[in-house]
Amino acid sequence: MRLSELLQTQSASKRRLSDGSVPEVFIIESLELIDENKDRREGAVLASILRMCGKNPLYYYIRTRAELELIAKEFEASGYRYLHISCHGNDTCLSTTLDSISYKDFAAIFKSRLNKRRIFVSACSTGNELFAELVAAKSPGVLSFAAPVNDIDFDIAVAFWSAFYVKVFDINSKSMSSPRLADVLKALVSLFEASIHWSWRSTDKTLNHEVIDA
Repeated sequence: MRLSELLQTQSASKRRLSDGSVPEVFIIESLELIDENKDRREGAVLASILRMCGKNPLYYYIRTRAELELIAKEFEASGYRYLHISCHGNDTCLSTTLDSISYKDFAAIFKSRLNKRRIFVSACSTGNELFAELVAAKSPGVLSFAAPVNDIDFDIAVAFWSAFYVKVFDINSKSMSSPRLADVLKALVSLFEASIHWSWRSTDKTLNHEVIDA
């Protein structure tokens, strides 16, 4: 979805949980121009699959940091509980089509907006303790964080996350729990041989970190 479309309301059945959040996935995607030309849009595929699962995802395609800042506000207003980011990245930053955004800046853009939320990042080499800790520093109530430890090919990424959401929502369409997510991630890591960094809040509010290897 382009900037000109951002103010248009996307229809979604908002079944709010007791904490006011909506058990749905909010997808933000940004790719290089060559990826756009080859239609390598993982996020768009995930949105379609989620709809097949009876879910109501919101999907936005952006190209700039300014658009990300605007969409962060849309995410907060939506009440959606699960944020999925699909873009390029490395061990220090994320990339939109035209801008580079450090982990620190990303965390600042989403400051307090990830409390009681779960974030899934599909971007090469963004699965690390630094990213998780920076996000948690700005959103102390974030529930969990998952991202690939190493580089990951488009086909593996789209298959991994598609299977992830199908399985998780098949188990329970209205909620996610950290133990359940860990079990699903471990099974998929073994299947796809793609290491995932997994961070989650324990009952004492401690942020725990684990690298799930094949």
